Amino acid sequence: MRCYSSTGFRLITKESLNPVLTLIGGAIMKRLIPLGSLLILLSFWTQPALCDTYVAGQVSGTWTTAGSPYVVLADVEIPAALSLTIQPGVEVKFTGQFKLIAHGPMTAVGTPTDSIRFTHHLPYPNYTWAGLFFENTVGSSELAYCVIEWGYAQGQVGQTSSKGGGVHALSAALSIHNCRFYQNKADTKGGAIFAHNITGAIHDNLITNNTCNGDGGGMFVEYTNNADIHDNVITSNSADNGGGLFLVYTGGVLSDNVINYNSATSSNGGGILLDHSSPLIQNCKINHNTASSSYGAGVYCQHFASPLLMYNEICFNNYTAIYCGDNCSPTIDNNTIHGNGSYAIRTYLSSNPFGRNNIITGNSYAFYVSSGCSIYLTYSNIQVYWSGAGNINVQPFFVNPYGDDFNLMPFSPCIDAGSPQAPLDPDGTIADMGAHYFDQNQPQGTSAITLTPFGSPIVLPPTGGTVWFGLSIMNSPLYFNLFDGWYNLQQPDGQIIPMVLRTNLYLPAGGNLSRTLSLTLSSTTMPGTYTVTAYTGEHPTVIEDFDSFTFEKSATDGLPEGPATVTLSDGEVSETFELPGTALPQATALKGNYPDPFNPTTTIAFDLAQAAPVRLAVYDLQGRQVADLVDGWRAAGSHEVTFDASGLASGLYLYVLQAGEVRSVGKMTLMK
Repeated sequence: MRCYSSTGFRLITKESLNPVLTLIGGAIMKRLIPLGSLLILLSFWTQPALCDTYVAGQVSGTWTTAGSPYVVLADVEIPAALSLTIQPGVEVKFTGQFKLIAHGPMTAVGTPTDSIRFTHHLPYPNYTWAGLFFENTVGSSELAYCVIEWGYAQGQVGQTSSKGGGVHALSAALSIHNCRFYQNKADTKGGAIFAHNITGAIHDNLITNNTCNGDGGGMFVEYTNNADIHDNVITSNSADNGGGLFLVYTGGVLSDNVINYNSATSSNGGGILLDHSSPLIQNCKINHNTASSSYGAGVYCQHFASPLLMYNEICFNNYTAIYCGDNCSPTIDNNTIHGNGSYAIRTYLSSNPFGRNNIITGNSYAFYVSSGCSIYLTYSNIQVYWSGAGNINVQPFFVNPYGDDFNLMPFSPCIDAGSPQAPLDPDGTIADMGAHYFDQNQPQGTSAITLTPFGSPIVLPPTGGTVWFGLSIMNSPLYFNLFDGWYNLQQPDGQIIPMVLRTNLYLPAGGNLSRTLSLTLSSTTMPGTYTVTAYTGEHPTVIEDFDSFTFEKSATDGLPEGPATVTLSDGEVSETFELPGTALPQATALKGNYPDPFNPTTTIAFDLAQAAPVRLAVYDLQGRQVADLVDGWRAAGSHEVTFDASGLASGLYLYVLQAGEVRSVGKMTLMK
């Protein structure tokens, strides 16, 4: 079914429409209108149903899903005295290089699940349309949850038609949010969006794969005093200059934008190019952009552009991160400038950038200072020695820079290393260096550790051998964890040998690590049962979790000779330890329990100087026996017994050792 718009009862002449579409035998045919001829588009309606609605000329009222798609046969215009509302789910399809011009307000507000689409009529990428034009629009207009694709602003330099492939806004009050701009193109300015002297925010949009043969692949904004551009993802756009954004004589705020993988194919400003523009740029991620010129791939400033750059990532751009040319003196505070392919900051022609609290590391070069220029930085971590109060040159310890995670690890030297005169971080502590402060008030997570022996049960021959086992540590899901990890080996005679201690291990919230390890025993080690135990926590007093496993070494004929050794390897580091020979305790004693407090198990250790009958029992504070752990003859040496209190209530318990004539009492706390 095909319909004509009720607002589209139009007289279209050759001056307004040369190639038009007409219906012949149910098919759409292209025809040229002879001079002086007229085409009358008559409006008619049938029962409510989805149908093609053909529009051209002046439009107003409401476009509904019942009339969708709206097929545009020529330029359409909203008169200044009227308005147009487009409902969620509507498709607007342009049959040629036509545009929608809004002199009166237009409201096109979709929903997160039902967007409005502006596109070309035929499903081929080489077919385009001319974009949405808001020129001196009366009242306020809004685009929300719209898909704007395949627009093309064609024309020569200076022509209005050459600017803004998706949206062209000139002296308009226009809000653009939650929209997707895709595969739009312009010949001179603004592949997706061109904005001149506009009011209204541009936020929460995805602007991707747009191009411009001139300036501003994603967006071109000029002569706008209070630009409000925030929370957009501007990615994979390209232009001769300003692959992501190009600003001219524009102020305001650019915040919380992701500006990455854009390209300046002929010159400068892979991410952002600023010309006579000094906005506040904060909390943005300006990463992985490229420029064909070596001057500025991240942020390029020219002609008295002195923005305030705060709390931004400017990382892994192919050339210079921040270029300051021709009297540009930006303020650079709390930025992370890392891994760029040329200079972190480069100056030219009377440019004097300054700032504090930055991390500038891992770039091909730190700075290029031309004659008559300067770079003044304080309280910054800089990859070279740089004069200035509070400057340091150390490893910043990012969480995962190659995964674009430039948060600081808890032990980073950049924490609390910023200027004492700077505002405090949100956690109330001295300012940190870099784009992301470390929240020192957040709780720490807790880790769970698991050891998995391979090939259990494991029995090594008398000649020794290697035990292979897996290690897994999982952090709790809400908070980071900074912890120590260590291993102990218990010999068959009860002696415990500390093997490896790793301090300041870090896992993000929900993070995990796994390793395959090996433990190799020499032939001279004593036969019997060995126990490997791994711990996490704060060595040596606080144990978050532990796990253990046992293995056997078979006996050899006679006593082994020579030093007994064990080698622990985690695939990266191997460490060899000499084990002590069998040593008998000098006295019978109760050595205590660990951990304490505990839940629900703890290990009670005791020494016997000589073989003796032993009884070890546990009592509550009323003197009632709750467990009988040992009752029998035991050989001289060190012994351990595990007490499981799963069925008991929290509280204080006593354990009593009776070994021959020696009686000892200890106390322990069950905390559930």
